[in-house]
Amino acid sequence: MIQTSVKSRFLILLCLFVLSFATLPTIASATEDGESLETTEAPSTAEQVKGLEAMCAAHSEEMAAHPPEASLYERIGGRDKIHEIVVEIVRRHNVNKPLLSVMKNVNEKRLIDNVTDFLVVGSGGPGEYRGFDMADAHEHLKLTNEHFLAAGSDVMEAMRTSGCGEAEIQEVVCMLVSLRSEVVIASEKVIP
Repeated sequence: MIQTSVKSRFLILLCLFVLSFATLPTIASATEDGESLETTEAPSTAEQVKGLEAMCAAHSEEMAAHPPEASLYERIGGRDKIHEIVVEIVRRHNVNKPLLSVMKNVNEKRLIDNVTDFLVVGSGGPGEYRGFDMADAHEHLKLTNEHFLAAGSDVMEAMRTSGCGEAEIQEVVCMLVSLRSEVVIASEKVIP
């Protein structure tokens, strides 16, 4: 059990690191006097998606072996907290450069209501999600893996600023990763 927890925490940190650098083209190392030693390319979009999928597969195994006592819905803080988080996600999407074209002409109130309902039900809360299925809801947007990673970064940051714990953030991220193939355009679904 301890080895799995350590492995899972390592994968969480790796995932967070990868998402943190998703928009940076390079990472440079420097000496104490400021001279550049080397420049290392940031992980490619495909590498980042593969890393997320691997992290979530490991997380899924651990969750099955050690399910939490309370639902994700309860641990996040219920419907009002989820709504607050979704409002922040949409705010972040509206200023996130890779997502600007996607957010153009979006009915924000309807988006917030639908995503709130989706996350409430998907996290174990009461009610019913009556919106479109994920493929139909996203098909017209022609989302790429770059969009997916940018949106995921916004979700993580919105949850973090709303006071959610890393375990809850990871669980939501993994829920979204499990839906990637339904929202990303066909040419981007297969990761080499």
